Amino acid sequence: MIKEIITTLITSLVSVIGFIVTYRSLMKSFKNELRKSRDSLALEKMSTVPYDILELFDDLMESSHFKKDSQKAKENQKTFKKLMNTIYSYGSINAIKIFALMQKENYDRVNQGGNPDDIYRISSMYVLLATQIKYDVTGIVVSPNSWFEMRITDYSSNMEKYKRANNKIVDELRLNRGFKI
Repeated sequence: MIKEIITTLITSLVSVIGFIVTYRSLMKSFKNELRKSRDSLALEKMSTVPYDILELFDDLMESSHFKKDSQKAKENQKTFKKLMNTIYSYGSINAIKIFALMQKENYDRVNQGGNPDDIYRISSMYVLLATQIKYDVTGIVVSPNSWFEMRITDYSSNMEKYKRANNKIVDELRLNRGFKI
């Protein structure tokens, strides 16, 4: 009789322990799948954002040199808002910090007027945002210097101003040191 009770208790105990181990294993597996799914969604949403940012920046640079086209300005504003929502929804903390700084300084510029050296800082923010998101999506660090060399015609004569503006933002926001010029 005692032997049967002990056998029943041991069998029950093994079953309970097996259930607990299985439950924990399933929960861990579920959390890992959920994390993987979340990361995959963020990666999918953010994969084209660096390109979109640089295209928007190109449009803004072109429109500043030519007569302002109100239709193009509206399109750019819509694109900017879409990027803002996407970055806030799926971007890394550093991408959000860069975008938040851009917006803060945009509002400050509207309220207080612009400084001629703002163009170097503005350019650096756009390029750093694209660089940060590229890093978030691919893990590849590309120096913003490469973009400036490719796209800015007078870069060599203003390199120090771009470098100063870029590196100051990297330091302010404590971004990856590989983003320095």
